[in-house]
Amino acid sequence: MSYTLAFWSGGDSADCGETYNRLNSGERVAGVRPVDAAAVESAIGDLDRWSRNQNMLYPPGGTAADGPAFDVFMDDQLVVFTGYGVEPHDINVVIDVMRSLGFRLYDPQTLERFE
Repeated sequence: MSYTLAFWSGGDSADCGETYNRLNSGERVAGVRPVDAAAVESAIGDLDRWSRNQNMLYPPGGTAADGPAFDVFMDDQLVVFTGYGVEPHDINVVIDVMRSLGFRLYDPQTLERFE
């Protein structure tokens, strides 16, 4: 089972579900700030004992064969982490890292955007 976490910065006055759908389809959305991919890569690269292989991010103990893992997708205005077999603590680490970079979480499973 997977769990998706979506992040963007800005676009706070728009309908979050519509904004997510537009960003997820590759459309640029006015008011949403561009993703600084280098800053995101640096922040997730600094996670203690986490590892990375191309687009896959592994929490401590995670492996390509057995997981847990996040599939990381970055676009111009959107960053998406799709977790497979991840624990709540792993999800919170990702949320904390992205919040530290000024992104807000959108949870497409619950259709909520968080501060």
